Amino acid sequence: MDHHFLKFWGEFLLQAADGQRQMKEFSRWMQSGFSPHDELARLFRQCYGLPEFKPATDKEDWQRATADFHKALKAYAPLWGWVPLDRFDKLKKENKRLEAQIADQARLIQQLEALLESEDLGHMSLLTRFQNLVADQSQAFDDLMQAMKTSSDTSDNAEIE
Repeated sequence: MDHHFLKFWGEFLLQAADGQRQMKEFSRWMQSGFSPHDELARLFRQCYGLPEFKPATDKEDWQRATADFHKALKAYAPLWGWVPLDRFDKLKKENKRLEAQIADQARLIQQLEALLESEDLGHMSLLTRFQNLVADQSQAFDDLMQAMKTSSDTSDNAEIE
């Protein structure tokens, strides 16, 4: 666990209680590549034990400290629900692509349903046809049974005479 990283965040969040300004400054500071010259740089130097900015001797210590900070940030950011901007942009593009694909598929489904209905092949139409088929077969069976009964009655009467 990087105690400098935690100290920085502790101090940063205490200062952030003053307002939203700190979050905007932090975002700008990260996007500018951890500039060693602004207010957050002073807080960073204090937390990481770096001396005040001296261009001639500072570069190596600053790069090592910012690399450590970046490494710790990558480890802690997911725990806080933060997502790197490049990953967010990638997921946003993927989301748009999937939304477009879903819309295309919904249109295709509507077209296919309309085609089925126009050719009288919709599920309600098929159900009606099936019910009619069952009714026709029941009627045909009843007619067959009546014919057999009539035939049977006729042959029974012929034997009696």
